Amino acid sequence: MYFFEFPQNVIGFVTFKLYTKIYKCPFYKYQESYVTHVKGRWGAISLSRYIFADDTYFQSEMIKHEYGHTLQSKKLLFFYLPVIGLPSLIRNKFFKGYRKRKHQSYYAFYTEAWANKLG
Repeated sequence: MYFFEFPQNVIGFVTFKLYTKIYKCPFYKYQESYVTHVKGRWGAISLSRYIFADDTYFQSEMIKHEYGHTLQSKKLLFFYLPVIGLPSLIRNKFFKGYRKRKHQSYYAFYTEAWANKLG
């Protein structure tokens, strides 16, 4: 199954090794995932079983949500990045103002609502 999540696994694994081995970032195991602390205030991201979280989210309930993305990756396999990853990233980075004007929760979008449900 790990092979069928190839794109997100390769990116996640290389990033995990970079942060934990070279930069000595702390990490812990959550369910079937590895949660790595990356300093700053930028949020969190999931790439298959690798979750990267900032100062705010590293030890928070948000990890359940991010683990929901891990489960989406297991279900969607190769389709995770185009169906979940890219739409989520685009909406988060480019539509913050729109969400604020329309009073929409970040978690109302299908990618995030489904992650919450799974996590």
